[in-house]
Amino acid sequence: VGMLVNSLYNVIDRIFVGRGIGSLAIAATTVAFPLMIVLLAVSIFIGVGATALISIRLGEGKKEEAEKIAGNAITMLVLLPALAAGVFFIFSEPILIACGASPEVLPYAMDFTQIIMLGAVFGSISLGANNFIRAEG
Repeated sequence: VGMLVNSLYNVIDRIFVGRGIGSLAIAATTVAFPLMIVLLAVSIFIGVGATALISIRLGEGKKEEAEKIAGNAITMLVLLPALAAGVFFIFSEPILIACGASPEVLPYAMDFTQIIMLGAVFGSISLGANNFIRAEG
């Protein structure tokens, strides 16, 4: 259900961007999409890996170790996406050009990317830590 809601959010967001700003804005979101996928992948990587370890430790009755793993994972969910977002924020122009941004699309893509990167840590924590609930059973 959560993934369905997220997908609907993205579709509706694109409709509003396309109708409100135009085709260049849609192109900008498309060019910036690989950067968003990197952040998504890092969050899922940390969340799923930590969830497996937390589940194992809880199954072994080692609650303190499970809590330590969760704490370390949350730290990583803050630091790694923040680092990636910082790099993407600082070097957004050359990265977006490498992703195929044309001179017309580049200003829109840079604006979009910089806004997305400002909220990257919060989205990463939400996405990664969502898996921890499953570990508890």
